[in-house]
Amino acid sequence: MKKSASAAAIDEDTRDASLRVSKRMRDSLKAAAAVMGRPLYDVTNEAINDYLGGLKIGDPLQAIRKGGKGRK
Repeated sequence: MKKSASAAAIDEDTRDASLRVSKRMRDSLKAAAAVMGRPLYDVTNEAINDYLGGLKIGDPLQAIRKGGKGRK
């Protein structure tokens, strides 16, 4: 199935925006690591852990534990 030209353009725009954000985040993490005099991977791991720790994700196994049926 072929994508229309407008759908392909939207996908490309979304990808470009995502890359800009990723590059900006990477640059911010590099700067923070340099200021703190710490390895980049330590700072990156802490940032990821802080982000994931702040998410409110439900327990994905909760339905199974309650005896509910899975998706069909």
